[in-house]
Amino acid sequence: MAGVAGPMLRRNAFEGVRFLVGLAVGGLIAGVVLAVPLYLAGELLQRALPEWLRLVLLAAVAVWLGVSDLRDRTPHIWRQVPQRLVRTLPGGTLGVVWGMDLGLLFTTQKTVSLIWLALAAVLLVDAGSAPLVLLCVVLVASLLVSLWSLTRYADLPEKRSRKWVVRARRVSGATMLAVALSLVATVVAT
Repeated sequence: MAGVAGPMLRRNAFEGVRFLVGLAVGGLIAGVVLAVPLYLAGELLQRALPEWLRLVLLAAVAVWLGVSDLRDRTPHIWRQVPQRLVRTLPGGTLGVVWGMDLGLLFTTQKTVSLIWLALAAVLLVDAGSAPLVLLCVVLVASLLVSLWSLTRYADLPEKRSRKWVVRARRVSGATMLAVALSLVATVVAT
């Protein structure tokens, strides 16, 4: 997104801002759409399984995702938001369309697995937090894209950009393994 928003902001600041606002609005719409089934599935799981088992399952998911990120194998489908839309849609509309696509989470590539762990935590620990968690994911993602778009790094060549992805995945993987350890410690302590 920053690779589109950065040049758009430099070329036409108004269109760039419209794109970023549209990205946030589209993400919010998708977050609400995704929150409903996530909440319902989470409520069912939380009624069906005891808490200690849900925490063990969450720890297992954290280990799997953490190892995946450390191995540079973040789970996602190999699809991106259609690039051709950049040439056919005005900034605000493009932002809403892309924001909805990205906000659905399952339809595009992911840099790190932290989003998946957050969704697993909602499903297994606190279904009622689904709207808040998804709202936070959208707002943080929109804020990061907006801030990154304003830097000189927004147009990094792919080779240099790849280094940042690998670093982010290492941090993400280590963080999720630490989360898994804390969850296991919680289960053992109770």
